[in-house]
Amino acid sequence: MDKPSLAEQLDEALERAFSGRGKPPEFDDRLAPLLRIALRLRHLPRPQFRAGLKSDLEREALAAVGVEALPTARQTAMPYLSVENAAEAIDFYRRAFGATVEDRGKIGSAEMVIENSTIRLSDPFPDHGSLGPKALGGSPVKLHLYVADADAFVERAVAQGAKIIRPVEDQLHGDRSGQLADPFGHVWIIATRNQVVSRQEMQRRSNRILIEELEKMPGHDPIRKSFRTITPYMIAQDGPALLEFAKQAFGAEETYRGTGSAGGLHAEVRIGDSMLMIGGGFPGKEFRVTPTTTALHIYVKDTDAVYQRALKAGATSTNEPADMEYGERSAGVKDKAGNYWYIATHKGPRYVPKDLNDVQVYLHPHRADPVIKFLQRAFGGHERARYASPDGVVHHAQVQIGTSVLEMGEAHGAYQPTSTMFYLYVPDADAVYRSALAAGASSLEEPADQPWGDRVATVKDAFGNTWNIATHTGAKPA
Repeated sequence: MDKPSLAEQLDEALERAFSGRGKPPEFDDRLAPLLRIALRLRHLPRPQFRAGLKSDLEREALAAVGVEALPTARQTAMPYLSVENAAEAIDFYRRAFGATVEDRGKIGSAEMVIENSTIRLSDPFPDHGSLGPKALGGSPVKLHLYVADADAFVERAVAQGAKIIRPVEDQLHGDRSGQLADPFGHVWIIATRNQVVSRQEMQRRSNRILIEELEKMPGHDPIRKSFRTITPYMIAQDGPALLEFAKQAFGAEETYRGTGSAGGLHAEVRIGDSMLMIGGGFPGKEFRVTPTTTALHIYVKDTDAVYQRALKAGATSTNEPADMEYGERSAGVKDKAGNYWYIATHKGPRYVPKDLNDVQVYLHPHRADPVIKFLQRAFGGHERARYASPDGVVHHAQVQIGTSVLEMGEAHGAYQPTSTMFYLYVPDADAVYRSALAAGASSLEEPADQPWGDRVATVKDAFGNTWNIATHTGAKPA
């Protein structure tokens, strides 16, 4: 047997020494100095040093991402205000804004500094085309001023005679700001920088606010009656067979059946409190639409009974019924079209966990984080739960989108990525379509009004899923 190399001898000696697995083996004398150094260093760094270093690094990280209330000065343009009674205005700006002022003459020109910005002002000179806000009926220009504390600044200005136009509040772009009018007709935006926000995050926040506002508005509902934000759209080569399976296995109630835009079946069914769309071809007829594969987490009152019904209806078993450590009795089947049905009964007051519906779509991406980030940027999704192993593998996550929850667990073993189709109801299909493209999706169909009263756009995300983004308008195209 060949003698181990120096590197192999050193590895074996260190491994035994550090693990405590007995006496180190014999080794080449040339390795002795290295072993002595390694043994002296084995307990370093000391716990106190590690704690101190961690604290220092955390402070440096916070400093690196910290936000200055007053962004770094970059003034190259200087506002020049025309003010009725400039002397009185200067006195106001001193008291209210803390301005320092250098007078020049009869206020034919004065220069004042507020925070780190220089602003000039003068009395109006109508003969030279210089008019103040009072003569013009208001100013077409607003002045944006960063300060260390917008709330305190505005409070002081109001005490000196300014009027609030918009109260100070947090803004989408990361500032806390408000607007006020000074007694001379000029409008000031007073702001403190709280965060540096990316354009994508601004769009996500804007989408969420839009959804919340529209949900509060009386009148037209952008979601069709009986539906929620997310509806799975299952496409099979044999559409009627999949529809019949859903009825026999899960007691699906057919609410609509017709012909889809591709000439195949389009059906809508209700399972518990949830709606599903089912489409596909007819036996013996050509159907050119690519079938989809969907995984559904379906809550039922009796997992064992529904599991047996699904097998009788033609499904194959993927998991026999069993009690799970997370409080469910679960089973799994795969239908003839290739869809996965995760059947579960929650052990609680109801067979469905709080805040979930009878049916949730379940995804199996290779990595959960990119998918979650896409859902956040494109649709204003909110991550509400995540269960990961110590090495970072996401076994289960939930993302709230509107009135629905989308579930996922990273691909492993028999659980591999699916090409799922969604019908997604949103308040503004055009705006969400643009957000989805900005988040990395590709366009399949631009927004257009459809005969059934929805305005629909279609995109495909980077993970192979198709999203029909819809707003129910009730209007039929001319």
